[in-house]
Amino acid sequence: MAPRSRISREAILDTAARLISETGAASMTFQTLGDRLGVSKQAIIYWFPSKADLARELVIPALELEADAVIAALRRVKSARRAIELFLRALIAFHLNDLGRFRLIYVVAQFDTEIWKVADLPHVTDPIHAATSRMYASLEGILRQASDFADPAAARITAAAVHTSAVGLLSMISLAEAIHDPLAHSSTGLVAALVRMATGQAFRPR
Repeated sequence: MAPRSRISREAILDTAARLISETGAASMTFQTLGDRLGVSKQAIIYWFPSKADLARELVIPALELEADAVIAALRRVKSARRAIELFLRALIAFHLNDLGRFRLIYVVAQFDTEIWKVADLPHVTDPIHAATSRMYASLEGILRQASDFADPAAARITAAAVHTSAVGLLSMISLAEAIHDPLAHSSTGLVAALVRMATGQAFRPR
């Protein structure tokens, strides 16, 4: 076993993120991490006293990266329909690249309540809300100014609804992968259908 002092906080976080990406959030135990890093569980606990502490250190940066991906996709966009399309595509592409990370952010806490047992503390909720708010604000600002968006007052709630619709689709794709039961339609086709529906292209004019 390597001395505890030779295992950095960053090395633990990097290894935990890779482990989640490769085999899922359930595999993120101190024993598994220690085995992967060649140290004892106590070496992990030295940096992260609980699994909740470790999970939160992974989730908050992931949410910030999620927001960054969406905001980058919306630069210089003026049309509401185009902004909604790019928001959906950027968000879904970001998470399809690492469904293990997606599950940690949006699924694991539903079953492992220990992860968010102190979610009411400002140092936990404030950065989470800040990341989400940045992402919503990027779409909200475009919708408020866009000539093809009917109700500027509804821009913020529309941004939230677009986000949750993407998370819903990702949840089904993630579930299908986890239980090895492929969906009847490809993720590309489902994303295209969601975009058409969200931008009003799925319906004939009245």
